[in-house]
Amino acid sequence: MPKGQLSVEQRLRQVNSRLKTTNAKLRVRVAELEAVVADQQAQIDTFKIQIAELQTMVFGKRRQPPTGASGGNIAPPTPKPPRTRDSYRRPSPPASAVTATEQCPVAVCACGGALTDITVHDRFVEDIPLPDLTPGYQPKIVTKYVVQRGVCDRCGKPTSGRQLGGATVSLGPNLRLLVTHLVSVAGMSYDQVSGLCATLYGARLSDGEIAGILHTQHQNWLPAYEQLMTEIRASRVNHADETPWPIQSEEGRGYTWGLSDAYSPRVGFVCAISRGAVHARKLFGPDYAGVRISDDYAPYRAETLPGSQQLCWAHLYRCIRDLRYNTNLPDDQLPYVESWYAVFAAIYQDLRMYLAEPYDKVVRETQAEELWQRVQELAATGPPGRSTGEPKKLAQLKAQLLRAGRDRLFICLPEDTPCDNNRAERDLRQLVLKRKRSFGSKTPRGAGALATVLSICTTTWRMNQANYFQTLSRL
Repeated sequence: MPKGQLSVEQRLRQVNSRLKTTNAKLRVRVAELEAVVADQQAQIDTFKIQIAELQTMVFGKRRQPPTGASGGNIAPPTPKPPRTRDSYRRPSPPASAVTATEQCPVAVCACGGALTDITVHDRFVEDIPLPDLTPGYQPKIVTKYVVQRGVCDRCGKPTSGRQLGGATVSLGPNLRLLVTHLVSVAGMSYDQVSGLCATLYGARLSDGEIAGILHTQHQNWLPAYEQLMTEIRASRVNHADETPWPIQSEEGRGYTWGLSDAYSPRVGFVCAISRGAVHARKLFGPDYAGVRISDDYAPYRAETLPGSQQLCWAHLYRCIRDLRYNTNLPDDQLPYVESWYAVFAAIYQDLRMYLAEPYDKVVRETQAEELWQRVQELAATGPPGRSTGEPKKLAQLKAQLLRAGRDRLFICLPEDTPCDNNRAERDLRQLVLKRKRSFGSKTPRGAGALATVLSICTTTWRMNQANYFQTLSRL
């Protein structure tokens, strides 16, 4: 073999060494690509689930099992008492509500024969006056004041028999109360209020006049509003939630916070530019010492917020229920999510059953500990095999449960409070519907006035519908 020339064996060793090096690099690269593919597949699964959620938000969703259903076994509904014949009819009005009586006598039959055994029966017709169909109806009351004004010959100051400041023609207190009610409790837009008042009462109102009415009522009712908020904060348990309320001068930013008394129809609203923690602290006040029922939004669980928090179980349940019935959930993850959902729904159903039992603090403490142990065991369970992944949303829910702890999940048992925040969501619903009609407020001043009149009118309407306007006029 010539000097300096490698043998066949040496060349094979060199080739083998290079191949080993190349093979090792390829293995590393394959592992990296497999990790990338796995990460991308997880993202795709997450995006598919989110797409299904967005489709539900846009196009609506199918009817889901009722809250508290355990897996596919829906708890039977509580039977309602049978309805009577009278329950399908309007109740007869009291004698004090009768405004006119019309006699309807009968003497002979249609054939001309005389009638015997004549009996008397009462029938009532409830109606309302309409301008075009009611003779003598005056849709609008106009009072003319002839005001005298003189100047004192001693001090030189003018004196009049009635306030002369402002416009020559102004709106009366009854119309102001009606406009306030239509904007707040009825949730009408300014155009709808103006159209209704023009049709029924011949009173034409501009947007500026309606805004002025709300601001005046806001100023007059401000002490009553502050008293209402003080009474709500003094309750042992409160519900809190917030919803967007666009303010046009603030580039569409804005939120309305709602605070509801768990043991009365009282509800108070506060409008703010954002939904930050500073507004949550203002909502409850510095001296709040009750139980706050809310979702897991960060400002509600801030340590600087007074009182103690009960996390809303309806939010938690809806989270796992929507994931269980998500049409884009991967098939290999569905069995695990189904079993997890069934166990969680059973825990929620037992919690509601315990709350329905007679209160006993010692028993409730034991029940809270038992349910907390079940939640911990459930949060610690993972997919049955390595090949089966776990949806990101479920992993987040597990972390949320463990972060909340026993105190925020089950304080409702020893403190005997509701375990969901459905009351606050119902109270905000009227504002959500109004937002779809009126698209928010123009200025923060208008939003603040709306919060005041909405709080006063809604609470008064719920507590005293029979004398609603009388109660408002006395404020």
